[in-house]
Amino acid sequence: MTQGRTQISNQLESELGRVDPDAFADDLKPGTELLGGHYTITGFLNSGGFGITYLAKDSLNRTVVIKECFPNALCRRSTSLVRARSRKHQDDFRGFVESFVAEAKSLARLVHPNIVGVHQVFEDNDTAYMAIDFIDGRDLHDILDSTDQAFTPDQTVAMLKKMLSAVEFIHQAGILHRDISPDNILVDKTGNPILIDFGAASEQVMRATRVLTGRRVIKEGYSPQEFYLTGAEQGPSSDLYSLGATFYHVITGKAPPESQRRLARVAEGEPDPYQPLAGRFAGYPAGFLEAIDKAVRVMPRDRIQSAGDWLDWIRIGAAGGPLPDNLTGASAPAKSRKVSAAAAVGRNTAAGKRRTAALAGGAVLVAAGLAAVWWAMR
Repeated sequence: MTQGRTQISNQLESELGRVDPDAFADDLKPGTELLGGHYTITGFLNSGGFGITYLAKDSLNRTVVIKECFPNALCRRSTSLVRARSRKHQDDFRGFVESFVAEAKSLARLVHPNIVGVHQVFEDNDTAYMAIDFIDGRDLHDILDSTDQAFTPDQTVAMLKKMLSAVEFIHQAGILHRDISPDNILVDKTGNPILIDFGAASEQVMRATRVLTGRRVIKEGYSPQEFYLTGAEQGPSSDLYSLGATFYHVITGKAPPESQRRLARVAEGEPDPYQPLAGRFAGYPAGFLEAIDKAVRVMPRDRIQSAGDWLDWIRIGAAGGPLPDNLTGASAPAKSRKVSAAAAVGRNTAAGKRRTAALAGGAVLVAAGLAAVWWAMR
C-alpha cells in the first residue's frame, strides 16, 4: 500500500513538473483572444482586488481597454480559464460575475464627456469582461507626482466642475463610484478629465449581499471613514468626500489626513488634524476652497450632500452672490461632533450593528474600529 502511494506521489510530481509555470499566472498573456477573436490582448495595464485591466485591439484594429472580472480572493486562473478557489467559493464567485455583468450594463448607459465609455460586456473563460474606451493621457496621480504645481487655480476650478458634472450624472443614475481618487481620473491630451475604473461601483437600488458588501476599496487619504467597515451607510456624500480629498491633493500637493485617524481624534475630543484650505491659497473664486473643506468633513451629515449643490456653490460664489443657507450650514458644535463620531465608530462594527456609547467609551470604540480596519486591510 505504501509503495502504491509513493508511486502515485512520484507520478503527480512528474506531471506537475511538466506544467508551464505561466499557466497559473493571474494576467492573460499578449495574443490571447477573447469573444471568438473579436478582441486580442496586447498588454497588461494594472490589477486590483476585483479585476485585471488590459490593453487590447478589437476586430477593426482599434485600441480598447478590457477589464476582466477577477476577484482574486475568490478565484484563480488555470491557463486562461478562471475558476473559484474552492467549492465554498463557487457561489460567491458566480454572484460576483453576475453583479459585474449587471453593473457593466448599467455603466454602458452612462454617456457623458467626462466618464469613460463602456462599449460591450461579455462572458468568456468562465468569467466576464467589459470593453471600454482607451483614453490617451495620464492619470492625475502621475501628473501630481511629476510636478509641484500641476494646475493653475483656473484649471483646477474648470477640472473640478467637470468632475462634479460627471459625479452628479452617475448619482442621478443611482450609482456610487466608491473609488474616486487621483489614479482614477485620467487627463487626456486636451486637458479634459475622465472618470474611470468603476470596479467598486454599486447601484444603490441593489439589494445588499455578502458579495457586494465585500466589494470595498480603501485608499488612505481619499476614502471617507464609512468606507472602512462593511455595513456602514454610504451615499453621494461619500463619493463627494473622495472627490474633495482628490482636489485637496491637487491644490496642496498631498492628500488630507486619513479619515479614520481624523474620526478617532474627533471622538476623543481632540482637534481634527485636517488643515482647511480656506485662507491658505490665493487665486480661487469666493467660496471655492470652503466648499472643498465642507465636502471632506468627517461626519457625512456635515458634508455637502449632492454634486448639484456643490456646483451651485461654485457658480454662485464665482458670481459674487450670497450662498444659500443649505450650502453654508455650520457643522455641529464640538460636543455634538464628538458624540456623533463615537456613535459612528460604534455603528461601523464588523457586524454592522447600531450601538450607542457614552462619550467616555468613545476612545474604546475607536480603537476597536481601527483594529478591525487593520485586520480587513492585511
